[in-house]
Parts: sequence; structure tokens; C-alpha cells
Amino acid sequence: MGWLLHYMAREEEERERKYSDWTLFKRVFGMFRYYKTEAAAVAAIVLTASLFSSLIPILMQRTIDYFIQPGTKDFVNELMIMGGLYLLFIILNFVLILTRTIFFAKLGQKMIYRIRNDVFTKLQYLSFDYFTETESGRTISKVTNDVDALGELLTTGIIDIFADFFGLIWILVIMFLYDIQMTLLTFTVIPILLIIAIFFQKRVRAAYRRTRVAIAKVTANLQETISGVRVTKALSREGENIERFRDLNQENFAANVQAAGVSSLFMPIIQIIAALGSTIVIIFGGYAVISLGTITYGELYAFLEYSNRFFMPVISLFTFYTIIQSGFAAAERIFEIVDEEPSVKNHSNPFKPKEINGHLELHSVDFRYQENVPVLKNINLVINQGESIALVGQTGAGKTTITKLLSRYYDVSEGEVLVDGRDIKEIDLEILRKNIAIVPQDVYLFSGTIMENLKFGKKEAMDDEVFDVCLILGLHDYILRLPEGYETDVKEGGSRLSLGQRQLISLARAVVADPSILILDECSSSVDPITEALIQKGINFILKERTSIIIAHRLSTIKNASKIVVLEDGEIIEEGTHEKLLLKKGKYYDLYETQLTSNIIN
Repeated sequence: MGWLLHYMAREEEERERKYSDWTLFKRVFGMFRYYKTEAAAVAAIVLTASLFSSLIPILMQRTIDYFIQPGTKDFVNELMIMGGLYLLFIILNFVLILTRTIFFAKLGQKMIYRIRNDVFTKLQYLSFDYFTETESGRTISKVTNDVDALGELLTTGIIDIFADFFGLIWILVIMFLYDIQMTLLTFTVIPILLIIAIFFQKRVRAAYRRTRVAIAKVTANLQETISGVRVTKALSREGENIERFRDLNQENFAANVQAAGVSSLFMPIIQIIAALGSTIVIIFGGYAVISLGTITYGELYAFLEYSNRFFMPVISLFTFYTIIQSGFAAAERIFEIVDEEPSVKNHSNPFKPKEINGHLELHSVDFRYQENVPVLKNINLVINQGESIALVGQTGAGKTTITKLLSRYYDVSEGEVLVDGRDIKEIDLEILRKNIAIVPQDVYLFSGTIMENLKFGKKEAMDDEVFDVCLILGLHDYILRLPEGYETDVKEGGSRLSLGQRQLISLARAVVADPSILILDECSSSVDPITEALIQKGINFILKERTSIIIAHRLSTIKNASKIVVLEDGEIIEEGTHEKLLLKKGKYYDLYETQLTSNIIN
């Protein structure tokens, strides 16, 4: 656990160095450039509301000095008019504030909608290494929790900051017009405010960073636990999982309590300093009215009101400081995804072939997932169009890695991969991958019906095409026996189906896509031998005149392959047909004899 916390702390330090406050400010507020008209309308409403609000103390000052102050004449009618104006200003101010809140909330939601779409779109185009190195739960937390936190800043924080900023400008102008000396005296507490703000800034940001990391860990654990519920049940791990989640939840609780403690301590200190500023106004203003007579009672009231109003937006800004810090902490994590560069990129001017025939070549290919840890070494392999080859070898030999390079999920470390005689890096990624279908050993079905899953790689496929593929693979009758047939909902991950059933549907899904190149990675490992024999007949039919690569541990299923390639420790050690490799009595012969002996014993 200690190494994980150290990693998290280091990750946060890197993020702090990467994104300064000014950078975050520009990027967050830069989102308004997409909504200039709406933002301009809100700005106009805010300016008008601030103006009306700032005129109310002037109205009260006139009322006190001319109609209420002892010694003035009785002007009942005029007093009623002033009261009516005061009420009108209050109502107008209320309507404007309500309007700006509604407008800004709508604008903020538009921006949240855009951010979520942008983040999700970016995730779709990131390379495989991002997802292998990043916990899916943490990514989900960024798209949900962090976007919500940034949304709170955009919909709640910014509207108040924006309004308070313009209100503060109006107040400062009026205060200087009333009395420069008194205004400057009021400002004597501002340095103290700044010192307190600087002192708390890093502490508040760090506290809210910890909350974002903590909730991401909770989300990651939750996602992992739910996804692995079958393993949990099988191994009776419920108690340990509860303890683990309780520890992470406690960490999240402690982080949020600490953040709340830091921000709650901050607010009372600011209020005390603001009260000190008002006290200065009362003392010196009262002296100016009573002893010097340089200002009137109404002017003292107005100036005290403006002084309080001066500190109110300042206090409000500091109140929303926690929202800003929480939003900026969330923005940092969101921008991590937005700024992430895929390691596999489309060519700047990609070649877009009308069709891919399926002639594949690997020349002197080396590959490493991690530096100094070779996975493939000097791989030279030619797969002719329409040829069916099999990759065999022990676990970790590099079989699946070769298929990942052919699909360009990763780029080679050294050497080159050619498709139809052209470097794979020059071919348009979308066209390449639409012409390659992979049936992985770890099958995943999406929520929805069987038909929707079967058409996942080719939405425009006709139902008859799907039926034909399922008939060839012996899947059609089984599907029809289900309660809703092809419209049966498989639920998340295909949880309503057995592993073997999911594997069959995954195979059919790949074939329906009608790819030029088909890669089968143990596609029938989870079915019984009788079903496997039926599937094998269907596969042999499907693979005719189609380039195919088969990864199989059951060597009996690949006897008819055009060529069998044997890998060991990332290198090709043997190559040839089933019969030739058996005559050679090398590694393939040993693997085949071992399996044959094992089957006889069983």
C-alpha cells in the first residue's frame, strides 16, 4: 500500500508542475469562446443587475438626508415615491438575478455536455497502452466525478464570481466618488486578506486534490469488485472486499473532512478581517459626521453600506474559493485525458485503399511493451492473401502480441509491418481496423440484444446476413431456442449467457463484419468438444479465400492450416505444415505428442 500512496503523491506533484493556476484559469474560462452569444447575454444581465444593486444605497442616502434626518420637512408624498422606487429597484434586481442564474445554469450545462463528449471522444482514440497502464475505475471517475466538480465551478462558482467582480468595480467607483480618504482607510485590511489567501491557497488545492484521488480509488475499487463478482463468490472473498472498500472509503472520508476543515477555517478568518474594515469605517465615519461635519448621516450610511458590500463580494469570492480549488483540481485530471497523446497515431496524410487484400509481411520486427524487456525478437513472417496460418507456442511466447501489431494496436519497436506491400503506419487506421476482425479469448459482449451485438462491427448488415453466419457456425438454432430469440437482452458483458455462448457470438460478430483479415485467438476454448467440432467445420468454410491467423493451444484444431508458426520466447523457431513439422520432430512435435498423451490419459 505504501508504494501506491507514494505513486499517488508523485503523480499529484507532476500534475501540479504541469498545470499552473494561470494555465487552468485560461483553459477553464476559455470554454466560453464556444458560446460567445450566450456569454455576452449573461454579461449584459450581470452588468445591469450590478448597476441597479449599486444604486440602492444612493437612494437610501437621499431618503435619509432629505426626508428622514431630524430637521427636514415632512415630505410624505416624496417619501412614498422614494419607497416605491426602492421597492422597484429591489424587484428589478431580483428578476435580473433570477434571469442571470437561469441563463448561466443553461450555459454551464452546455459546457459540461461538451466537456463530457470531448473526454469520451478522446478516450475512443487513445492507444491500448493508456488503458493497460490506467485503471478503468480512475478513468470513469474523471469522466463522472471530476466533470461534475468542474461543472459545479462552471454553473455555480463562475456566475457568482462574475457578478461579484462587476459589482466590486461599481462599488469601488462609487466609494472613491463619496470619500477618497475613507476608501483608502477601508483598503488597509486588503494586504491581510491577500496574505491569508496566499497562505491557504496551496493547502486548499492540495486538500481537494486528495479528495479527487480518494474518490477515484473508491470508484476504481467499486468497478473492479463488481466486474469480478464471480471470482469473489467463487473464492468467498466478500469479507476481504468489504474491508478493502471500507479502508478506501475511510480514506475518501478523511480527505473530504480535511478539505472541509481547511476551507471552513479559512472563512471565519476572512469574515473577521472584513468586520475590521467595517469597524474602521464606523469609527472614522462617525467622527467625520459628529465632530467634523464633513459628511452627512445619509452619506455615512451609504458609505458603510458600500463598505459592507465591498467586503461581501470579497468574502463571496473566498467562499467560492473552495469551489474554484475543487473545480481546478478536477480540471487538472480532466485535462490529463484531453492532453494525452496516443502512442499510435494516424499518418498525417494516410493512404486510403479502396480495399485491403490481406497480404501481410513482418520484417525484422522487434517489440517491447516496456523498455529493455523484449517480447518479440527479429520476427520475419510472410502471410499471403487468403492464407490461413496458425501461431502456436507456450503462454507468453508472443503469439497475441503479433496480432496486436498487425492490427496496429501498438507500433513495432524496430523493423516494419507491411499490409499489401505498404507500411502499416501509412494506412488509414479506420480503414485498416475495419478490415481486420479479432475474436479474443477474453470475450466481451455489450449491453443490448444478441442481434445488436452481432451487428456491432457492421451496423448496416442485413438480418439475413447475420442468420447465414449463425447457421454456418451452428449458432442459429441455439439462439432461436432463447425466449426472445435474436432480440434476447444479454445484459452487461453478456452476463446472461455462458462463456461458451459468448465466445460463439463473438466469433459470429467478427464474421458478420466481413473483414479481409480474421484473427482467432482461442475462439472455441470454452466450448465442449462436440460443439467445437461443429464450429471447426463452420470456421473452415468461413476462412476460405480469407487471410486468417489462428492462435490455438489445441493443436488438433489447426492441422489444416496453410502454415504453422512455432514461437518460443518471442522468436520464431519452426515454420511449416502440420505434417512437415511432425516429421521434423522439433518443438511442435513435442507439443503435439504432449497433448496427444494427455488426451489419451484423460
